[in-house]
Amino acid sequence: MQMITQLQHLGLSKKEAEIYTSLAHRGESSANELAKQTSTNRTVMYNVLQQLINQALVTYIVTGKKRIYSITPPEALLVNVKEKESLAQDVMQTIMKLQPKQAAPHSVQVYEGTGGMRLLFEEIRAAKGLCVLNATGLIFTHLYSAPHIVKDIERHGARVIACDALRKTELANVKNIQVKYLPKNADNYATTFLFQGKMILLVANEKPLLIRIQQQEIYEGYMKDFEILWKKI
Repeated sequence: MQMITQLQHLGLSKKEAEIYTSLAHRGESSANELAKQTSTNRTVMYNVLQQLINQALVTYIVTGKKRIYSITPPEALLVNVKEKESLAQDVMQTIMKLQPKQAAPHSVQVYEGTGGMRLLFEEIRAAKGLCVLNATGLIFTHLYSAPHIVKDIERHGARVIACDALRKTELANVKNIQVKYLPKNADNYATTFLFQGKMILLVANEKPLLIRIQQQEIYEGYMKDFEILWKKI
């Protein structure tokens, strides 16, 4: 079930993901066998298989008058992702040329949902000198890429002041991340990330809310508070 959800995040429809997963487990199969196993109408099955073939995710051989389907090497999943990434890079360059240059030395942006989390954690995972106040570990609930993000943060090193609930997550045992804990009665869902003159506020509830602030005085003020708290815990 987890694989089906992951495939959907990669851009497959639910039915494409179900059939691809079933075929991955079986190794090879006819369309009729797949239709029975996945409780799929035969016409729908042929349409979905053709869609997967068009994406280079499924191939087939002809035995007698019957097509026997199998998945292509799993690296094929990366082809579409890389193609989309290349397209996104081109669009980004176009947008950067269209946008007027900002003269203001500071900025504030608000992001919502897991899409906003994914975007800002790409910035956080590359940060050097990262300090985190009131870490909750809820990133593992919202993002499939959380283990990889944590590995990148570990590579750069970080200091984390965490709520007590983080003890039960994978973050509690990461070697190159220093963690200190707040008292249990201080637990809440608002996390602050501080790095390189920036501050990101995250409320990781059912619909995550993030506020990204780039303003030197605010950053320095929060860093002073962080350092005081770090020494006292």
